Amino acid sequence: FGSPSFTLKVLKAPAGSKVFVDDVDRSGVPQADGTIIIQGLKAGEPRDVRVAHEGYQDFNTTVTGEGRETLEVIFKSPTNKVDDPLLSEIDYNGKMMLVPAGPFTMGDDKHLPDEQPAHPVEVPAFYIDKYEVTNELYKKFCDATRRAYPPSPWWDQQYFNSKPQAPVVGISWDDAAKYAEWAGKRLPKEEEWEKAASWDPKAKAKRQWPWGDTPEQGRANVGQKIENLKLLTVGQNPGGASAYGVHDMIGNAGEWVDAYYQPYEDNKMSNPDFGTKNRVVRGGTCYSSLDDARTTRRFPRPPDYTAQEKAKGTLLVGFRCAVSADNTKLREHLSKAGGK
Repeated sequence: FGSPSFTLKVLKAPAGSKVFVDDVDRSGVPQADGTIIIQGLKAGEPRDVRVAHEGYQDFNTTVTGEGRETLEVIFKSPTNKVDDPLLSEIDYNGKMMLVPAGPFTMGDDKHLPDEQPAHPVEVPAFYIDKYEVTNELYKKFCDATRRAYPPSPWWDQQYFNSKPQAPVVGISWDDAAKYAEWAGKRLPKEEEWEKAASWDPKAKAKRQWPWGDTPEQGRANVGQKIENLKLLTVGQNPGGASAYGVHDMIGNAGEWVDAYYQPYEDNKMSNPDFGTKNRVVRGGTCYSSLDDARTTRRFPRPPDYTAQEKAKGTLLVGFRCAVSADNTKLREHLSKAGGK
């Protein structure tokens, strides 16, 4: 009469689920109530059962039948649902790129003391602006909130009004933070900025510049002479984008981040600039050398411009924004827009 067999019933699985027994699809046609019945399973030995459905974590169990009986397996469902996958690029008051959750190496042991030590940091998923905040976007903020327009740099007194797609500069740290709040975002944390600029997730390796470890002047707006400074329209150097598709993270305008200039943990150096009087600017400017625009380079500066800086128009700091991937307002926006 052959080997004894048993019957398996899978209960409460989502409609359209697949049932695999020892990695063989045995789904068949479910009953009207969704129950999946699998007959003729060989008894007397463990059988691996896997229930799979797109959007859910696989449910795995092992059953052993004695023969001629029916065993029931209940799919453990609601708490098993996988979070909606995050889109790699979104539009949320400007284009933003996803930096998925995960660890990266922050800092650099081979360069300046304040970049040391290189250390692992776990960073939750976040989105960061694909481009620096432009004059056009910042003008909308000023008009909506009756905030004063920023001063233009000395070499172009019409810069703010005449270059709508160039990065806004002459922005204090508070200006940047207020814009970010108005846009439903925030300034990036220092570790977020550095991960977005420097980390290669495929190679799990650090990059000295967003594109790699080879210094190539043409990939970024850097190295200009003081008498001929020029800020470019954002996104004009696509070859300088980071592994996450973020543009202009070095050169062009320097970028405020949400951090005081403090030593990293286990950094024992003494520096009078450390403390809460200086914020951090990242990425260098159009005036910086490539070395000063490395992805780990940190620049301390007071959160506002001095009267002398404003008078001289030596204004080269702007910013971009970030938002946590699980931000409630962001999720509501994406849901209404048809995203995940």
